[in-house]
Amino acid sequence: MIDMPRAKGSRTPYAWTRKKEFGSDVPPGKRALAGELQKLCRLLALNRDGSAPTQQQAADRLHIRDTSLSRYLTAEYLPDIGIVRKLHAMASDAGGMEEGGITLAELEKLHSEATAEQCDDCVKLRYEVEELQQQAVESAVELSAVQDELNAVQKEAAALREGAAALKREVQELRARAVRTLNTRARRAIRAGQRSRLARRTHAALLPVPPSRGDRQQSNPEKRAALIVARQAEALQNGGRQDSALALLRHSAEVLSPAETAALVCVLRESQLDELAGTLIHIYGRDNPDPHVMRAAVQLHQHGAPDDAAALLQAALSAQQGAS
Repeated sequence: MIDMPRAKGSRTPYAWTRKKEFGSDVPPGKRALAGELQKLCRLLALNRDGSAPTQQQAADRLHIRDTSLSRYLTAEYLPDIGIVRKLHAMASDAGGMEEGGITLAELEKLHSEATAEQCDDCVKLRYEVEELQQQAVESAVELSAVQDELNAVQKEAAALREGAAALKREVQELRARAVRTLNTRARRAIRAGQRSRLARRTHAALLPVPPSRGDRQQSNPEKRAALIVARQAEALQNGGRQDSALALLRHSAEVLSPAETAALVCVLRESQLDELAGTLIHIYGRDNPDPHVMRAAVQLHQHGAPDDAAALLQAALSAQQGAS
């Protein structure tokens, strides 16, 4: 086998076929095949313009990539037997094969030897693949165990969160109950203090009367308290302070006893403060418990005010119906 004449217009024709020395790790059969492939490429026919084919043009004739052709020529990869046969046929058709050159049978033998060398490597690779697959199976088992542990931890965390939420609700309920209890006690204490202060003001406001025939005011404390509140409410209303008068009535409905409330209604009626009297009846019937309302209604009957007693009971009944 001889090299073709230098192609026209090419300084170093077929330079891409002259590769460096093969590495020591390249098996001899693969090295020999690659060397023969380089020689065959240098026998390829020239282009129409007389120039030597480039590596890309040679790869196009073989219908492969130029990078694949380069790896075949450097013994990095082993080409398919079909590519080897096609390259030999192209070199033969170009007229570059002389008697005594490598035959197709010899080329196929070199390919078989190189394939056998590669198969030895494949056995080693198969062992490595099997070992890696075994490692993958073991890793999958470990991953499954870790996943099971993670699921158990997540379930435990969910149970703890539910328990914490239940405890939080219980604490909130206890706190709300304690607040309600404190508010109830505070309201009771405030009412007791207000009634005490009202009693002291009532005692201080008593008019001086002769003691020889008995103190009529001292004999009717409910009416004395009612007179004080009525005078204050009348003064506020006459002064144009209607809101303050209503606030006084609401406050009185909280602190006055049923008897004092009944007396206040009667005093307001006597003073022709009918609007304030009606407002007091509505507030007392709405905001006070039924026993207090009943006692106040009885007192109104005893004072000769059955209509006001009925209005008081009606206000309490309306409040209960509205609440239900």
